[in-house]
Amino acid sequence: MTVLESCSTKDGLLSVVQHENMLALRNGDTGYSCIYTDDNIYQPVYLLVQQIIESFAEYHSFNHASILGGGCCTIPRFIIKRFGNNIQIDSVEYLPSVVELTRKYFLQGIKTDHLNLITEDAFQFISNSSKKYDFIFVDLFVRSIWPEECKGKRFLTNLSMKTTDYAVIVFNCYHLSNEQCSDFCQIAEPIIGKSHIIKDDYGSYYVLFLKRNCNEQCVKKYLL
Repeated sequence: MTVLESCSTKDGLLSVVQHENMLALRNGDTGYSCIYTDDNIYQPVYLLVQQIIESFAEYHSFNHASILGGGCCTIPRFIIKRFGNNIQIDSVEYLPSVVELTRKYFLQGIKTDHLNLITEDAFQFISNSSKKYDFIFVDLFVRSIWPEECKGKRFLTNLSMKTTDYAVIVFNCYHLSNEQCSDFCQIAEPIIGKSHIIKDDYGSYYVLFLKRNCNEQCVKKYLL
């Protein structure tokens, strides 16, 4: 494994590391992002989220996406490669150094004219945004800690208001337990819409919300 660059931030020491066809951003033992540098459409992490996006696009118009906690653009990279650079993507990351490293290392060789890299607090961004998104991936962590703001009424209301009536919103809940995810669903479902808990092959949990006009068939095969 080769360390290409390291930099100190308020969250710790970030390192860009490369191993064969994989490039990753790490903070100590915590992985922030990981991509394939070759022609792979699917990226090495968040495969379940990528599959949900792909299935969603079979049933609904998919024009605008937002990644809150964009890291080094693992999900935007998949969207661009899978849908031919036709989706408008807002990738929101609050650490300027992460955005700088993303531009330098993680977006090489792909078209980015429909990708907006936004350096801003995600909670503030979604509050101020005038756009409506078809898909939002909420991947907000302080290192490995899931922020309490994710289940705040204001944030959940903003997510609901800034998405189309058929949108899908996916929260990365990572190390939360099934019970904790269920508690979150009870808080958020009356605000956003029908919720489902899903789990990937590595045991990580996600909570998925379907807005009122979303066809549940688009995600049915991924539900527990």
